[in-house]
Amino acid sequence: MVFNLVATGLSIVALLVTSYSAVSQAGLQRRNNQLPAYVDLLADFRSVEFHDRYQFVTQRLLAEYDPALGLSGLPDDVRRQVYDIVYYYQNIAVLRLADIVDDEMMALLRVRVVKVWAAVGPFVLREREVMGTGGQYLLRGLEDFASDAQDMPHDTVNRLMQTSRAQRTWRRRRAVLRRRAALRQAPPAPVPPSGAE
Repeated sequence: MVFNLVATGLSIVALLVTSYSAVSQAGLQRRNNQLPAYVDLLADFRSVEFHDRYQFVTQRLLAEYDPALGLSGLPDDVRRQVYDIVYYYQNIAVLRLADIVDDEMMALLRVRVVKVWAAVGPFVLREREVMGTGGQYLLRGLEDFASDAQDMPHDTVNRLMQTSRAQRTWRRRRAVLRRRAALRQAPPAPVPPSGAE
């Protein structure tokens, strides 16, 4: 009877440990999936040209061009700049919808996304009319992303950074402990004889 209780207790502990490991592994895998997306997005974000296009879209587009043109009515060079910026943020919105990037990315880009939508929104709305789709399909992800970013409290970035910092510290500690455990379990490396080359 006692042995059955001990065996049942050990089985439950084993199940809990396995479940915890599976959940931890899923979280690590999710973060690993995010890394290439972050790297690709940051490659564009670091370029001077990207920031020049962003400034044009957010500061000059509405002042120099009539939204009644829609997107397709803009001159080619202007449309190219607008598309580069708009679809950059649209891609982030799609990655967010697919849970590849998380709300930290939204919090960090909050002000930029809101400014981009404020500048291109009237052009997009007109383009939807011109296309006659009868719905909000064109750049809908960006529109929703900007709306969510607009509704996000101003202190969200600070809260996420604090949480993120605490999580990073805990992850670092766990990684160090895992490395130490692996080193203790690893057999010593063979030492070559002193005369061998």
